[in-house]
Amino acid sequence: MNGGTLAPGAAGARAGSGGRGLERAHPAAAEGGGPGRPRLALLVNVVAPYRVPVYRALGERFETHVVVSGTEGNRSTWDDAARSLPGVSVTRARGVTLRWRPRRGGRVFDHRYLHLNPGFFAELARIRPHAVVSNELGLRTLCALLYGALFRVPVFVWWGGTPHTERGRSLVKRVLRRAIAGRVRRWISYGSTSSEYLARLGVRPERIVQVQNCVDQSLYAPEGPALLDPPVRPAFLFVGQLIERKGVGALLRTAARLQREGREFSLLLAGDGPEAARCRETVAASGLKHVTFLAAQPPARMPEVYRSADVLVFPTAEDVWGLVVNEALWSGLEVIASKHAGCAPELLPPDHLFDPASDDDFADAWRRALDGRLAPADRSRLWPVEKVGRVLVDTIAEALAGRREGAAG
Repeated sequence: MNGGTLAPGAAGARAGSGGRGLERAHPAAAEGGGPGRPRLALLVNVVAPYRVPVYRALGERFETHVVVSGTEGNRSTWDDAARSLPGVSVTRARGVTLRWRPRRGGRVFDHRYLHLNPGFFAELARIRPHAVVSNELGLRTLCALLYGALFRVPVFVWWGGTPHTERGRSLVKRVLRRAIAGRVRRWISYGSTSSEYLARLGVRPERIVQVQNCVDQSLYAPEGPALLDPPVRPAFLFVGQLIERKGVGALLRTAARLQREGREFSLLLAGDGPEAARCRETVAASGLKHVTFLAAQPPARMPEVYRSADVLVFPTAEDVWGLVVNEALWSGLEVIASKHAGCAPELLPPDHLFDPASDDDFADAWRRALDGRLAPADRSRLWPVEKVGRVLVDTIAEALAGRREGAAG
């Protein structure tokens, strides 16, 4: 593991209960699941398509229950993901979801959702899991910790925030994060930047099992049909929401600058969002050529989108990871990416990175791609989904084995 983190499962062997306070014997605790498989509850906001293979791997080992907060309007292509989980229960916790769109400079910067679902605890009481995984530092993790403390079951927090994505949090949220983090004994981090943030919260390295955010690599391959045939090569691809957090304004500004220098290339933008109309206006006003806008595609069509391009451009202002980078690398594309993407230091060489706040730095990275000065796509840094699933299964199983041993002793 990177960054001094544990080997898979070691956190479960060394850590204590998922919370402190009143402790009661969990039903079938000594058997770790009674006559059937141990029950596992995953508390998430929505079922993301890229998580489906991992949930399936967990479902093969544990009786797996996914409990969701609700829906998010900017994830319309994800609606069918829950139907791809035969044998895994998916339920919704009672509660409400607050939605808003922060703006910067008169533009929509992001979509934000606050899920307030006290019903998570009721769902846990109904399912009676022998282990719980939550993926945030808020209300659902508080519900998980309370359940873990009452019934002496291991609680894991699967965390993705990085020092950069967490830098602007309010004082209240920072205090809450530290308070919750002080009671969590088992962590699963997205990657090295997430582990770095946890270290800043005071989490000891031996409590962290570091994996990597992943996609199903079997879906992405350089060979196969392409969705489009760009009019000019090389073709640069942007995949993401058309909002300022994703850097779409800087993308179009830099593309126009390079074409004014006489550089020839196509630009494909795949995604929807509240800044779509403004993006089209920018293209027309700046005289950008060979630009194609493509609506957000369902996951099954994305391999054909990647095969339509030569280079992925990922100019995000902040992202806890950036799975489009995984997808592009598995598809054989070169990638230039913002240094603020959580995946950047783990997946890409330094000369593939740029500061999206610096027009000059962004343009220099784009020129390196145009001039053929980037290394080819390197898949060796990527974790296949099978590896991630195996580490998670082993980590949770080891925690359950340690609990049984403790009960027997």
